[in-house]
Amino acid sequence: MSNQFGTGIVDGLKGQHPRKIADFSLQQSDYKRGYIIGYCHQLQEQSGERDLAAWQAGVLTRQYQLDKVIMMEFFTEFGSDENLHYFRQGYQETLSATRYPAMRG
Repeated sequence: MSNQFGTGIVDGLKGQHPRKIADFSLQQSDYKRGYIIGYCHQLQEQSGERDLAAWQAGVLTRQYQLDKVIMMEFFTEFGSDENLHYFRQGYQETLSATRYPAMRG
């Protein structure tokens, strides 16, 4: 049995843009979780914005129909209340458009 979570992390780290929902039709939830973690890590590295990466993780968790509580555990394990706050906002898609206008359609 392969490590779907690890494969997802590696693919996420290589991602330049979030993958479309249709790209995940055959992927397991572990892969999707790993992809989000990897993608948002590289987003944070490129932008220097932890809150943007946490917000994007929330958005992708909702779009990819993953369990919010399981994904939130990644933030609570590291004791980051601020990142957890932005994750929740992304999940609810309520982040102010004035702060990150490029993220809004």
